[in-house]
Amino acid sequence: MHDLSFPVVAPEEVLSDRFRVHAVKGNAMEPTLRGGRDYALLAPVSEYRGEGVYLVDAGAGLDLFCVMNSVDGKGGLVLFQENRRDEKYHLSLEKFEELVAGIVVADIRTRDERFLRGTG
Repeated sequence: MHDLSFPVVAPEEVLSDRFRVHAVKGNAMEPTLRGGRDYALLAPVSEYRGEGVYLVDAGAGLDLFCVMNSVDGKGGLVLFQENRRDEKYHLSLEKFEELVAGIVVADIRTRDERFLRGTG
């Protein structure tokens, strides 16, 4: 049996000015992102950076949305959530840029929830 030892790293050492971790809430983005279990690594942005998953101020708080170009010829964007594909929101690029907080650069899937709850 090997005796593994890991260096102690203070939480402040892993904080980043470039990225933020966002806890996924609700089931709107399942199965890709599971509410209450998964996290999203975000890069703060204030403009549209191409199709992807963004954190947007939805009025009642920040929420994750799939964002893609609209094909209406007006240069707008379509926002939707995976479990609510029939609920699509059409926004102008200008309005989107007022509401966007970040873009998802990585999904963080929980492997063992016991450690998040402190019972591991």
